[in-house]
Amino acid sequence: MVAAENALPTFEEEAALCLECNGAGTVSYWNEVAYFEDRRACTRCETGRKVDMKIIDIVKRAQLEERLSRR
Repeated sequence: MVAAENALPTFEEEAALCLECNGAGTVSYWNEVAYFEDRRACTRCETGRKVDMKIIDIVKRAQLEERLSRR
């Protein structure tokens, strides 16, 4: 028998997931004006805060590279 790589979450693990993002770290809002899905980091859970911090880190690095390339 082959073991599964990722086990299914148990009831306790599912109960610990954020109700807003279901543990994904991002939430989607439909923008009726521009007709697109607005995805943002979840503000209610630790996973969302990690996503937000990663985005901030990527933006800071991109800004640094842009400043260095202008010299």
